[in-house]
Order: sequence, then C-alpha cells, then structure tokens
Amino acid sequence: MPPGENGHRGFIKGLSLLLFFLLFFPTNAFLEDSKGTEELIRDLRDEAPLVRWQAAEQLGRTQDARAVGPLIEALGDADAGVRREVTKALGEIQDPRAVKPLGKMLDDREEFVRVHALGALEKIGGDEALDLIIGALKNANPLVRVEAAASLGRIEYTRAVGPLEAVAQNDARSYVRFAARQALVQIKGQGIRITPEKARTKRVAVDENTTSLIAEMEQVAERIKDEYGLVLDYQKYDIMDLLDIEARMRMRHPKDTMEGLLGDLLTDKDKERNRYLFFEPKQ
Repeated sequence: MPPGENGHRGFIKGLSLLLFFLLFFPTNAFLEDSKGTEELIRDLRDEAPLVRWQAAEQLGRTQDARAVGPLIEALGDADAGVRREVTKALGEIQDPRAVKPLGKMLDDREEFVRVHALGALEKIGGDEALDLIIGALKNANPLVRVEAAASLGRIEYTRAVGPLEAVAQNDARSYVRFAARQALVQIKGQGIRITPEKARTKRVAVDENTTSLIAEMEQVAERIKDEYGLVLDYQKYDIMDLLDIEARMRMRHPKDTMEGLLGDLLTDKDKERNRYLFFEPKQ
C-alpha cells in the first residue's frame, strides 16, 4: 500500500461520517443545549411552535429564575403543546411567583395542560399551591380530579382530608371516588407504598364498588386499544394507572418517544407485547 494511503482513507472516512451527522442531525440539535438563558427566552416568542416548545423545555432544565417571568407570560401561548411545556418548566424551576398563574391554568381548555399545572404546583409546594390542588378536586374534568387526589395523597397533606372525604363519598365517577379513598389512606398513615409491578390489583380490592370499578377499567383499556393500538392486561393496573396511560397518549407530542411516555407505567409483559409501538418519534 503506497505511503500516506492509510491517512488519506482515514480522512475520507472521517469526512463521510461528518457529512452523515450533519445530514441526519441538524446543526441546531448540537447547539440546542448550548443556548444561554437569554437566547432561550427570546425563543419563547419564536414564530415556530416547536422552537417555543423546545425553549420552554430547556429553560425548565436550567432552573434559572430569570426565566420565570417570560415563562409565566408564555402560559398564554396559543399552542397547547407549548403551554404544556411551559407549565412543566415552571414546576422544574419551583419559584413561588408561578403559583397563582399556574392556578389559572387549572381551567385551561386542554385537560393535559391542567394536569401538568397540577404537577407543577405539587413540585413548588407551599400552602397556596396545595390549596389550589384541593380546589382542583372540584374541577369539571374527572382526570384532573383524579390527579388532584393522587397529588394530595403523595404529599400527605392533612388539610385535604375533609375535601377528599367529600369526593370519596359524592363524586359522580367511581374511579375519582377510588382515587380520593386511596389518598386518604396515604394521608392517614396507613400507607400504600406499592411498586409499579407489585400487587396493583390488590389496590382495587379496598374499593367497596369493585365490580363497577373493574368495568370502568375494562372500558378505559378498550379505549386505549381502539384509539392507540396499545393492548394492556388491564387487571395488572389500577384505574389511576390506566387513566394516566390514556392521558399521556392523548397528550403525546411528535417529539415524545413511547419509552419516555410510558416506560415507568407499563408492566414488563405489556412493554414486550407492545414493543412494535416503541418507535422513535417523528421529527
């Protein structure tokens, strides 16, 4: 082999690899994480919803308090996906200034924005935020009521006992009543610290309306199968898990992967059963 030919071939190979990455991974994908807070704040006003979406997501990761004001302003974005990421970002930053604006998002026209607003309020904490979560027990959307009950149970917020008891007795939806009862069990210290794979069906057993609850679970599982192609062994979950799976699928943004959306919820058997759906998102 002539001298220098190895070096020449190595150069050609390296150049080919560089061209490959530039073709399949646009330059902004490399620069995205290197943007400073001020540039990301400017991106919140970009014409492209995806740019605004990414800016909100990255500002949440920075946890920079300078972003709180612009993010609060961005809660009024016309794009529901952007509003979702903005609420999540404010939850990551955990600045009390966001509590009242997030409280208003509990009436957003999109249910998944309301759910993420609850999650953000839970992360921020404090009496004002937790009282807003208690107020969400009366939300018109049953999924929001379920998430509010679950949140109060996780926090073990004793001031929520009275409102949760009212929901447990009077809510029109059996699965909301069930969620409220489970939250009360947690708050009262009888703790149900159960891992995702263990005894999910045993949590159902504490509900006196087991028959109607199982029927509700079956209906949710059927909707998930019909609308999204996910086939689930619904008896391995509780109603809150199933509603969470359905909500996450409904919320799904093209950038979300199935693993990222559902990896923490599905049983191992259902992950394997639905493996063909665990594809990379559309770009």
